[in-house]
Amino acid sequence: MIRILTLAAAAMLIAAPASAQSARVSTAGKSAEQLHVDIDRAAKSVCRLATTGATFPREMYASCYKAAMKDAVAKAGNPALTAVAAIKLASR
Repeated sequence: MIRILTLAAAAMLIAAPASAQSARVSTAGKSAEQLHVDIDRAAKSVCRLATTGATFPREMYASCYKAAMKDAVAKAGNPALTAVAAIKLASR
C-alpha cells in the first residue's frame, strides 16, 4: 500500500487564502530517516513559497517550518519518525 503524507502550511500572518501551500511526500518503503529528510525538504519548500513577500519573512519562515514539521510528523503516526524528529530538533 502506498502512503502519501500531505504537508500543508498556511502562514498565519498572511491574510490571503491564496497563500496556503502544500506538498505531498510519499512514505512508501522509506526509513524514518529518509522520510524525515523528505519532510524537511517539503517543509522548506512550502514555507519558502508561503512567506515570499512577507513583512517579516525570517520570523514567519521559522514559524511556518516548525509548525509544518510538527504537523507532518504527527500526521504520519510513525513512532520511529517521531523519535528521529525529536533527535533532529534537539541537535539544533
